[in-house]
Amino acid sequence: MQYRREIDGLRAVAVLAVIFFHAGWAGFSGGYIGVDIFFVISGYLITSILLAELEAGKFSISRFYERRARRILPALSVVLLVTSIAAFMLMPPALLQDYARSLISVASFCSNVFFYWSSGYFSTASDEKPLLHTWSLAVEEQFYLLFPLLLAWCWFLRRRGLAWLMLGLMVISLLGSELLLGMQQIDANFYLIFSRAWELLAGAMLALARPEQWQLPAKLRPWLALLGMLLIVASIFGLDHSTPFPGLYALIPVLGACLIIAFADSHHAVGKLLASRTMVGIGLISYSLYLWHQPLFAFLRLKHVHAPHPLLFALAILLAVLLAVLSYRWVEQPFRDRKRYDRRRIFQLSAIALAAIIGIGVLGLNGQPQRFAQAELMTSIAPSPKREQCHTSGTDYLKPAQACTYFGQDVHWASFGDSHTVELAYALAQRLQAQSKDQDISKDINTKPGLLHLSFSGCPPALLFEARQPGCSAWIRESLQYLEQHAEIQHVLLGFSYTRFLFGEMEAGSQQPSDISPANKFSPAYGGQSALALRELYWQSLHTIIERLQAAGKQVHLLYPIPELPADISKLVTPFSVLQQTDTVPLEQVSTLALYQSRHAYILAKLDSLSGPAIHPLKTADILCANGHCPAVMDGKSLYFDDNHLSLAGAQRLISGLKL
Repeated sequence: MQYRREIDGLRAVAVLAVIFFHAGWAGFSGGYIGVDIFFVISGYLITSILLAELEAGKFSISRFYERRARRILPALSVVLLVTSIAAFMLMPPALLQDYARSLISVASFCSNVFFYWSSGYFSTASDEKPLLHTWSLAVEEQFYLLFPLLLAWCWFLRRRGLAWLMLGLMVISLLGSELLLGMQQIDANFYLIFSRAWELLAGAMLALARPEQWQLPAKLRPWLALLGMLLIVASIFGLDHSTPFPGLYALIPVLGACLIIAFADSHHAVGKLLASRTMVGIGLISYSLYLWHQPLFAFLRLKHVHAPHPLLFALAILLAVLLAVLSYRWVEQPFRDRKRYDRRRIFQLSAIALAAIIGIGVLGLNGQPQRFAQAELMTSIAPSPKREQCHTSGTDYLKPAQACTYFGQDVHWASFGDSHTVELAYALAQRLQAQSKDQDISKDINTKPGLLHLSFSGCPPALLFEARQPGCSAWIRESLQYLEQHAEIQHVLLGFSYTRFLFGEMEAGSQQPSDISPANKFSPAYGGQSALALRELYWQSLHTIIERLQAAGKQVHLLYPIPELPADISKLVTPFSVLQQTDTVPLEQVSTLALYQSRHAYILAKLDSLSGPAIHPLKTADILCANGHCPAVMDGKSLYFDDNHLSLAGAQRLISGLKL
């Protein structure tokens, strides 16, 4: 296949778009589409090579996988080794555990599935995952596991028949992507092969179509290439994290990449730009540059409580370029030399490298807490032991009758709310149990006081409206009815993450309250209402829940907002590295009472307006904030297990202030 400089230039556009997007630089809100461009390029080039081999009768699946191993594994192995050393030096135990799992998933080419189960691509937590970007490598390897065999098995159809087959598969994949978007399966749509295959197939279709042989007016080709570049530029600067992606919107950058590959040449403006020495140079190192940039960015963010300065990202990009040049020269190129490493040697080294990577991952699964002097403090960063079992979500949620009860069957208490009540429920049950022992109540389990745990992930008090979260509104209605129908439940601890729903998450490092409309948390039917109207609807819904609980004879213990931290607790309590065992921030003064009162002013005023003998406010700031500060650690124990959920130790401290 003839080498085309402009395709390397297109690689440069793709990798720079991704890097600038990951750096958070203004204007590159749609830079993630660089991955889609890579998919198109990959599908085009690999299909072109396979078609040439099939036409010459020289197709070999072992040779295909040899090429993939030479291309992918050497540089990837080096990056994973260096990143693993950095992770051991810098990461707190909980994050090292997560990193170790991601490392194993990379070595088994299923990191896209791992990150799908872990967190959303656009979430803040994902920015600190050093291997997040490997999801795209996993998608490609899963695609190429069967694609060459499919081409070989269906070669009897020749190019025209294969083109129709690929078109059919492409349409099915694209429709599947749209279906997942309609089902609100955003992360599945973004990460998984089923909704991404059509982008690789678009490149394959282009190779089958052989556009260089199309009889088009010579003057039309450069205009089509320009249109392709404009579509890519429009995607980079016009799309953002709220764009439904990669459904029909992904057609814009995919079509743009196809037009450039099909019609750009070195005789016209777009082709000249892409074929320039600078663009080709970046394109040649684009794979290594893509591999190096995310670990550097992730560790940069991990070691800053607040968002790093843009200048630091610029320096990180320069370092990534340097590492990419070294990697390309001393790792990528030598392993592509068949005289230095024959097929058998490549496969042997690949197997050894993958086994070593998995072994390193296994070693890190326990988090290696002994690396740090604060090992005891770090072990207190723990959620409820019943969180995974008893906290529900989705359309197949736990019914109220199936919900967990702690620790006896004589249930007079219930917790009701979102994830902010999970640890509190367990801590409250512990206190009820301890109180029963103090009062010398029979040890028969049927007479021990119990607590019913009702919590749904990310669910607001959506009684009078439909939340966008699947299953949430139905669960709220069913849980409330269950509580009303069970007179033996006399006390209800009610609480939600009010402000995060109503005003958005607290921005890292910001000392000002956020003011983001909650419109995207409501079902699309409420899209035309103002932020103020939606917030009032939220309050009316919560107020109605409280009134109905009171009418059913319940004592309502109303949880006030949980103070938030400026960063994840594991980041705050972890020294800079295993070589520096001193605190990086004053853990007793990480947030202020003034910021708490300002950020939660709306809901605090609403909650304070409630009164009555059946209303019992649990004012978190009175217990967790002292001397004008809201600490992350008290008495040597972490109060949180992330940046906004109380740890079990924090929940126990808060529940100690509840009047039973």
